[in-house]
Amino acid sequence: MNAPTPRSLAVFLSLSMAVGCAAMPHAATSFTPDPSVVPTTPRLVALADKVADQPETAADKGVASRITKVTVYSDRALVSREASVALASEPTLFRFKKLPGWVDEGSVRASISAGKIVDVSVERRFLGRSSDAGFRKVELQHKALLRQLQALDDEMAILGAQKEHVESIKVFSREKLTHDVPTRDVKVETYGQVIDFVSGTLRRTATARRDTQAQRELLAPEVEASARNLEELRRLTKLEETTVLVTAQGSAAANVKLTLSYTTPGATWEPMHELRADAADPDSAELTSFAIVTQTTGEDWSYGELSFSTQSSSDSERIPELEILALGQTQQTSLSVTRRTTSFSSAQKKYAEQSRHWNLMNQAPARGVSELERFEQYYTDNVASFERVQNKTVEIFQGLQKRGTTAHFVAKDPALVRSDGRSIRLRIGGSRIKVQRKIIAAPEESLNAAVTLQMSNKTNQPLLPGGVARYRDGAFLGMTDVAFVAKDEDFSVFFSVADEIKLNRALDKKQSSLVHAARNRMQLSFVTTAKNLSDRAITVVLAERVPVSENSDIRVSNIHVSPSEKPDVKGIVRWTLVLKPHEERELRTSYQVEYPPSLVLDVKRDRQQNPAAASPARAPQRDFEDRILQLENAL
Repeated sequence: MNAPTPRSLAVFLSLSMAVGCAAMPHAATSFTPDPSVVPTTPRLVALADKVADQPETAADKGVASRITKVTVYSDRALVSREASVALASEPTLFRFKKLPGWVDEGSVRASISAGKIVDVSVERRFLGRSSDAGFRKVELQHKALLRQLQALDDEMAILGAQKEHVESIKVFSREKLTHDVPTRDVKVETYGQVIDFVSGTLRRTATARRDTQAQRELLAPEVEASARNLEELRRLTKLEETTVLVTAQGSAAANVKLTLSYTTPGATWEPMHELRADAADPDSAELTSFAIVTQTTGEDWSYGELSFSTQSSSDSERIPELEILALGQTQQTSLSVTRRTTSFSSAQKKYAEQSRHWNLMNQAPARGVSELERFEQYYTDNVASFERVQNKTVEIFQGLQKRGTTAHFVAKDPALVRSDGRSIRLRIGGSRIKVQRKIIAAPEESLNAAVTLQMSNKTNQPLLPGGVARYRDGAFLGMTDVAFVAKDEDFSVFFSVADEIKLNRALDKKQSSLVHAARNRMQLSFVTTAKNLSDRAITVVLAERVPVSENSDIRVSNIHVSPSEKPDVKGIVRWTLVLKPHEERELRTSYQVEYPPSLVLDVKRDRQQNPAAASPARAPQRDFEDRILQLENAL
């Protein structure tokens, strides 16, 4: 095949570009989004309406009701709704609609202020169906947006191919020029036309690519929002809504109050206390108790009566009975225990599957996608905190039930508790009570002496286990905790550090020794000092301890305590010291321990095989053996 002449090269280039351009859309083609494709609002409450086949009829419309009372347990809430309805002499059907899909069906109850309840039933429906006309419309809108986006992607691909085509022509012309110059007459004018054609086409292609990319960037957020809303609609097809149908009848036409109550998962509370003391009144303190309530039940509680219970709403109370206490080798008796399977288990399962989406649907702000994403993260963090609190509270309240104790509290102030998982603090009791301040010290445990408030619970209600926020003269000192305190029971609370007391404790090595023999003999002597740094006399209750052996291989003897004081059955020695201003007092505790050498070897072997055993959370029975090993290392 003969090589083309310069003229034939120009004709070839022109024909090639003409064919290429004819096969490609014009670079200046503009893509405008379909005006009928409107991205749905991020607020998911509107999405359920979009998939509805037809509007709600007057006959199907539910009664207007409001939440008037809520009792919160450790893992659920008992909700009461009230509605004013017109009762007739004939049975009338009333619908409580749009309740969460995880309402415990077995807990639903209805009452009426006058007349009688004829029937109560529960219906459930999915908020959306994939066959609904509204769902199909949104789906078609999303597909239309996808087609527009695909068209822009296709245009980008075509422009890319066009650029490659022109680039290949440019390379071909350069190689052809190198070949033709030595053998033929190549005109500069003809070759310049080729260069102008190639460069102009590349320039137009680059401009078209930028325009197309800009249009794609404008369309992409619409496609993303549409995809998100379509996914939310698909979730609606798995999201249930509960309707409670109550049929009531009166002796005559009258306006009455209809009350509906039901239990729902997704609520918890934990007790917390505040202790406030002032220097102006050192003999009393203000003790206030709070309920920290958190809920994701799917419904806001708007200023109704709130109460809090430590009781399990599902456990069955029984008469206490004793079973046989058999010792030795006896025939094993199988005791069959029947556990009730309640409808609440089903409600909990639905709650776990649906609550997140339901609450986002109802709580999310009606703004843009970024606002929705921020709220979703906020809700996720709240739910994680809620689950931690609920697990802790369930365990605490189960401990109270084992000792046969339950308590019920009523919030002193109305409040709005939203279903977004945010904790709300509500006051449930408090009073000013008399206190007695004491300074106690345990130098082996801490070199800080502690100011404690000794008091009696005169708040007319028990104090539940929980954190205590400490305030002195209005300043926050920190947190401590309190165990369960029954009404009229005495208790004490750590209040602050007694900075005016300086403590020190050390092993007196001159008076201590270790003798290795068939039975090791360890002589120990500890010296403790307490000094009053203030200009006034201070009374301190200081505690030390001597070992109490519960192992027949270990013997404790030669116990000497100075000043003389007798240890109690736990080996605790307590001195009540009245320290004058700037006075320092010395106390000594001495004793001897005899034990077999194998004891220390066992402890070392245990630590090597199980390093976690050396952690502070040691079993009490091994604490003494560990202590001996530590003292051997110190001597």
